Amino acid sequence: MATPKRIRVLNKPVLNSALPLLQQWLKPHRPRLLLAVFAAALSVPLLLWQMWCLALLADAMLAAALPAAALLTATPAPEFPFSLLWQFALAFVLRQLCLLLRDGLTQQSSRLLRADLRQQLLNRLAAQGPARQRFGSDGLLSTLLTEQIDALDGYISRYWPQLFQVIWTPLCIAIVVCWHSLLAGMLLLITAPLVPLFMILVGREASKASSEKLAELGRMGARLWQFLQGLSLLRRLNAIPQATAQLEHATERYRQSSLQVLRLAFLSTAVLELFASLAIALVALYLGLGLLGELPWAKGEVPVAFAPALFILLLAPEFYQPLRQLGADYHAKAQAEAAALALKPLWLLPSLPMKSLQVDSPATEREFSVSLPSENTPLIQLQQIRLGTEAKPRLVIPQLHIRAGERLLLQGDSGSGKSSLLQLLAGFADFDGDYQFAGQQFAANNRPQLWSQLSYLTQTPELFAGTVAENLRMALPGATDTVLTAALQQVGLLVELGAATALNYLLGEAGQGLSGGQQQRLCLARLLLADRALWLLDEPFAELDQDTAAELAVLLAQLSLGRTLLIASHQWQQLSFLDGALLLQQGQIIGRQPLGEVG
Repeated sequence: MATPKRIRVLNKPVLNSALPLLQQWLKPHRPRLLLAVFAAALSVPLLLWQMWCLALLADAMLAAALPAAALLTATPAPEFPFSLLWQFALAFVLRQLCLLLRDGLTQQSSRLLRADLRQQLLNRLAAQGPARQRFGSDGLLSTLLTEQIDALDGYISRYWPQLFQVIWTPLCIAIVVCWHSLLAGMLLLITAPLVPLFMILVGREASKASSEKLAELGRMGARLWQFLQGLSLLRRLNAIPQATAQLEHATERYRQSSLQVLRLAFLSTAVLELFASLAIALVALYLGLGLLGELPWAKGEVPVAFAPALFILLLAPEFYQPLRQLGADYHAKAQAEAAALALKPLWLLPSLPMKSLQVDSPATEREFSVSLPSENTPLIQLQQIRLGTEAKPRLVIPQLHIRAGERLLLQGDSGSGKSSLLQLLAGFADFDGDYQFAGQQFAANNRPQLWSQLSYLTQTPELFAGTVAENLRMALPGATDTVLTAALQQVGLLVELGAATALNYLLGEAGQGLSGGQQQRLCLARLLLADRALWLLDEPFAELDQDTAAELAVLLAQLSLGRTLLIASHQWQQLSFLDGALLLQQGQIIGRQPLGEVG
């Protein structure tokens, strides 16, 4: 398996090109978006038809009301053309239907793309397991998967389709206007580039401000999540006012960054409106003076008749409208680029090729359980394993065999590679080399099957808001209350929580409502319910006092009998039941020795 570069989510991503990534996400939805573009393109001829009918109607009404006005036209005033009313109404209705179809398709594409992207990123994070923390806290990741994915909406539903419309609409209008008046058409074409020019100049600053705003939102979400997790501790320490002050300060910074983005957006819109209005005024001045015969180079002549002049004047705002709309939506592009760069580290993670498999499903168990080795035969075999890059590896294992039923301590200083080894064995780390579990080759495409045979417990228990029964059924969804009660009895929680109310005992976020030892024992009960062959424990005693850790160690000695156990812990003195220790130093296994010789 190739090892990708380890990338962290940056608080302030540098705005290099995020467009290739956005185009990659758009690719599956491009047919629908192109259909939306076609509907928008079809609305332009309908607009021309509609405006021409309106100009002819106005000319006919003026000729009927004031016969002298016919002198301003090249032809005698015709009878009032009632058929133009029906043509105008038909063109108007058809154009609105095209625009509704465009909006519906773009919004549907945006909704589907964001839902699909969110699912894919969740899939990639699921493949990382506890290793996801290197990309930020759960609060930051939650913000990335909600706010920053939703920040793509404006780019998908408005900006990207507008890129096509900004070429097609002015081109069609310019051709028609030049047909009636070459000078009016030239005025439109000469002034048109000024709009995107100033859009780009102002939009650069909007891009930077938008990136900073999204980064500030991510930091604020992470900070809020941390405070919510430690709310009970903050209350005990009487630190609620300090935490509130920090949140208010973060909120104020976010408010200021939001106002900066809004200022730039309003400035951009004002600049675009100014130049578009000046250009329209130039065209109107030329046509008005021409109808009055006051043009300096054509005194007494009418270069453009009333109906074509009105037609050109009606089309002038529509000529600049796509450019103005693109400028107004330019901040949506900047916001999408900043969000894409923030999401890029998660996107580069390997995807989990699974079909939403349940780890306890019969199909999953058949993959591995039938070939589990007997005791004292290798359950895990590692050959030439490397985590990280070749130049800077995090963990190197030339060879390692772990027997079925063997219980080992992972011993070493902080940063020696204990957690990396556990993540490797759990299938949460990408590596180079040969990893065999129960005689079968492990690869990315059978991670769910590997997970069906192991349980992983970190020093911070993964508990969720809900009842004890709901947390237990995450390990065995179909378990009856009797089975859950038996598991609580085995870990000594049934009496502490009350036999009658234990299953309905309500937990807060991150297991609030239970002590640290009770949280770990509840996680042990889940391990028992899952009934896996391999247990991987990463510093389970780190947050516990000495007496509670000793009680948990005794319980662990009883419950892990017959299972393969690897436990990373600095408190090895309480783990005398283990069969031995693997010593790690600077990312390498330097030996195996009896537990009594560990110093």
